[in-house]
Amino acid sequence: MVKDIEQYLTEVKNAYSDFKPKKHLFFRGHSSCWFRLCPSVFRNPFYNEKDIVLDFKQYAPFHNINYDFIDERDKVLADMQHYEIPTRLLDWTLAPLNALFFACLENKEKDGKEKDGQVIIFDPWKYWKEIVRDKEVPEIHNIHILSRALLSGGWDFGKIAKYISKKYDYESLKPEDIYNPFAYVASYTNNRILHQRGCFTIHGICKEPLETFQEAFSCIRRINIEAKYKASLLKELNYLYVNHYSIYPDFDGMQKMIKAKGSLFNIHSVASQMEIFEPVG
Repeated sequence: MVKDIEQYLTEVKNAYSDFKPKKHLFFRGHSSCWFRLCPSVFRNPFYNEKDIVLDFKQYAPFHNINYDFIDERDKVLADMQHYEIPTRLLDWTLAPLNALFFACLENKEKDGKEKDGQVIIFDPWKYWKEIVRDKEVPEIHNIHILSRALLSGGWDFGKIAKYISKKYDYESLKPEDIYNPFAYVASYTNNRILHQRGCFTIHGICKEPLETFQEAFSCIRRINIEAKYKASLLKELNYLYVNHYSIYPDFDGMQKMIKAKGSLFNIHSVASQMEIFEPVG
């Protein structure tokens, strides 16, 4: 359990020391330590992924979204995720303090009990080596991303393999190649992804949580955040200007920041300031 930012950063440094990656690790913050690494579209059996994608495609031009819905399906899914529409993507960040912010953001379960948070650290580069064949193929990274993205439209493996063969002149794709989730750094299609230093894992054929895959087990580390320290950690993060507006640099983030702090530049929360002016007796 970490109690302050200094202790948290020590844990982050330890993770870098242990994993010894050549590139940045991925971080993800959860307000509950019981969260499993499963994308939103698979958390609710009511969702039909293909229908959701088609709904988004229907109204995308109205919102000035004009991607090729086949060739740029990964960008489509990233924008859907940005608008909080259920997808097979799971958000990560390269910024460990951003992950800590999300881990501390909520403090109550539905029954009113306090809940511990968690930051999950993931070494995508070690994991990449475990699951990727034909590493020398120039477009192998894009092949893995797009082939999984096309699953969102209800494509079967045969159709995906045929499309990948035509687009990339790669005829060696196998079902096991797109069975596991795959990790990648996002194309920065909007300011929110940019400011959050966004990256993703995209699920493949198997819909089970990331941590259940044998190849991912040794690539994951968890840092628990005790519920009673969440408020003080958020206060420390705001000193470093890690807050709603730095994470969501738009009017939505501004609204959340003003609701929480009363201004984009206030240090203390609205609740604590109200206590100062509350009549005594």
